[in-house]
Amino acid sequence: MDTMKPAKFQIIYDGPALDAHEMNVNDLAPALLAIGDLMSEVGGSLHGEKLKISVSVKGSFKTGCFGVEMVASAQNIFIDAIDIFNHGNATALLNIAGLIGIGRGATGSLIGLVKWLKNRKISKTEVISDGIVRIFIDNEHYDVEQEALSLLQNYKIRKALEDIVSKPLSREGVDSFAITDPQNPDDPIFVVDKNEAIYFVAPEPGNEVINDQTTTVSLQIVSPAFVEGNKWRFSDGVQTFYAEIKDDAFLKRVQDSEEVFAKSDILTVKMQLVQWITAKGMKSEYFILEVIKHRSSHRQIDIFK
Repeated sequence: MDTMKPAKFQIIYDGPALDAHEMNVNDLAPALLAIGDLMSEVGGSLHGEKLKISVSVKGSFKTGCFGVEMVASAQNIFIDAIDIFNHGNATALLNIAGLIGIGRGATGSLIGLVKWLKNRKISKTEVISDGIVRIFIDNEHYDVEQEALSLLQNYKIRKALEDIVSKPLSREGVDSFAITDPQNPDDPIFVVDKNEAIYFVAPEPGNEVINDQTTTVSLQIVSPAFVEGNKWRFSDGVQTFYAEIKDDAFLKRVQDSEEVFAKSDILTVKMQLVQWITAKGMKSEYFILEVIKHRSSHRQIDIFK
């Protein structure tokens, strides 16, 4: 396997709480882990399984702050993949560092874009050259790498940035976060002040519907609900679940005592299943659109041929 050129960068947390060059491990450990997650997720988003990124840590200090020098290195899974990732004299790893904003060279980085957006919604985008997109908010605009714009929509990447930038800056006495080149530490690549930390809080992704289907099924009643708005509990013979009944005619018959239920009665229904992907995982909802038939649970013996 070919080892690619490592990218070195330094993150610095500054403020009166760090005058002794000490930082609470409960604040630092999640931030360091998030840096590894960030590099790994960005590498995977751009290059898939062909590029694996690892991050090592080397402590370093200067007066009134706590600094950690990071060394990111990558290996190609396939020997011939290096030709895919190398562009001129720059390696894929340096390109990734530039896109994120922990290295120089990219036209508009992810961190720069997050800082510029200030939690505002994008009005429109416009491709201005190969790989460069101009982002508009009213009369303001910001030019950014198209790949950095795609990273902006990745929830895992945004969550990692929150852990690296926003959470440590929420601590009392931690006033700024900076990214520098260890070879030129007095010229920071990015500085985020405490009042800008809120811009790096990851917004919750919108729910994405991944399945919406309507089928006719037979369900066994586990527990009916006679209070308006309550969901009935059903079994399909494999699992039990709650469903909202939207058949107004059926509900009126229930209210008027025209429908009488016994335990384990069976309803043949037209049922809608909707499934979403949310920030916390997959969610399912069941809706009974129409009750077609109500069958008593009392089984009868067939005495006829």
